Amino acid sequence: MDIKTVFLAFGIGLACFAVVVSFAGLRLKNFPSRGALVGLLLCGAILVAGTATFAVKLSIEEAHEREEGHHPAGEESQEAAGVRLIHTADAV
Repeated sequence: MDIKTVFLAFGIGLACFAVVVSFAGLRLKNFPSRGALVGLLLCGAILVAGTATFAVKLSIEEAHEREEGHHPAGEESQEAAGVRLIHTADAV
């Protein structure tokens, strides 16, 4: 599985977890119970650790790709102000 895919899965999972916990905290008077608190803290810690770990791994992988200069054959790319411009061999 690709590192970017795993990072996105953890990130989306963390965002959904935050929304669900916030909604439950606003709607339920006795939220969380002692058992739920331990479970939610554990689940949250796993999601945060996974997201952070794969964010670092992804940034390292992308840095190596930039250093090695991986570009598709026949294409030249240029990045300006966060916008990637790709010039193909067919373009005049």
